[in-house]
Amino acid sequence: MLTLNALKIYGADTASGLHRCLGDESFYLGLVEMLICDEKFDLLADAIRERNITACLHIAYALSDTADALALAPLAEQLEKLILCLQLQGDGAVLDRQHKLVNQGLKILQAIQQE
Repeated sequence: MLTLNALKIYGADTASGLHRCLGDESFYLGLVEMLICDEKFDLLADAIRERNITACLHIAYALSDTADALALAPLAEQLEKLILCLQLQGDGAVLDRQHKLVNQGLKILQAIQQE
């Protein structure tokens, strides 16, 4: 179950996230849950498999902005690193590895949600 305490342990700055949500804890947690379930993560995986860099960048920016606004620092940081990999358009293996790290961060949040 998503709780402020579980998100703090994860590394989120829940005070900042709550501040952006005007102190409404249930609203904040609902937004975090919406991000965790966002289909954009699947669309990102598809775009990475297809090596569609433009689509990857659009999706990764959207997810990164949301994770950052919700103060989910670990996920936001991994998404920002993925964006950098995409911008550099370097080695596909590096891109795949960074995408795997994003997925690991997402899975941690999903595990917290399912507890």
